[in-house]
Amino acid sequence: MLKYVLVVFCSLSVLNAKFQKYSQLQSNLILHYNGESSTTDYPEKCFAILNDFANHVSNFTFCSISNAKPITLCEKCVEKYVKFRDKYQELLNTAVNGTSCRSIFISQDRLNAVQEFHDNVLSIWNKGKCNGCFDWNHGNPSLKNETIHFHKLSNDTMKCIVTNMDPNNNEVCNRCMQSYLQLDEFYKSLSSDSIGVDSVCMDIVDSMNATRYIWSKTLNCCNLRKTPEVVFLCSAAIISLLPLLYYLAVRFCGPIRDLPNVLKQSRFKQSILRSINRRN
Repeated sequence: MLKYVLVVFCSLSVLNAKFQKYSQLQSNLILHYNGESSTTDYPEKCFAILNDFANHVSNFTFCSISNAKPITLCEKCVEKYVKFRDKYQELLNTAVNGTSCRSIFISQDRLNAVQEFHDNVLSIWNKGKCNGCFDWNHGNPSLKNETIHFHKLSNDTMKCIVTNMDPNNNEVCNRCMQSYLQLDEFYKSLSSDSIGVDSVCMDIVDSMNATRYIWSKTLNCCNLRKTPEVVFLCSAAIISLLPLLYYLAVRFCGPIRDLPNVLKQSRFKQSILRSINRRN
């Protein structure tokens, strides 16, 4: 009798274990279907890095939008960009117990959200040529001497304009002309072309465009150059007309005008002399 009791008890234990295993599997499937257990099989460290990366993406995005106009995002958002860059590299290179964080989050589905947000931030940074504002020493940015010098010239020019601006006269143009020309020439030296959009840091490009707009549109200081340009154009026009005037003078000058008849007469006389000589 005891033997039969033990057999029944063992059978019930096996059935109970199978039932518990089935219930656990069923629970996991339900949680997985509801999106509640998608992180249980992956290292927590990878998700901690992912959360930090998301925060850095958010911080840089907010900073770049806040400094979109006037454009100062390169210099004001560089620290956030460096943190974003370093955290992405950490996400790529970290592995926990043989599981790579990269294999969990990157290129695993069509959405590929992590990579897409990384590429968007990198696109903004590269489109602004922001690396051109800095010298990169072992990945750490410091402003270039050219960037510092440009800001000094720009500040000197704007300070001169503000100090000498007077609605009753136009002396600001004369007094600040030298400062503006120095700034303009230095800006042109930063690039192989005078525009510099494709090679110069966007912070500098936007600052120079704003200064040029104030100088030419707001202050109308470019009008000072109209008189020399008019003199130059008139001189060039006169010089261009000199060959035409010379030709007209030669063509209609009195003594020269008879030259064709003289030539005709001399040719006529030569033909008569030749005919006489032949007869003789």
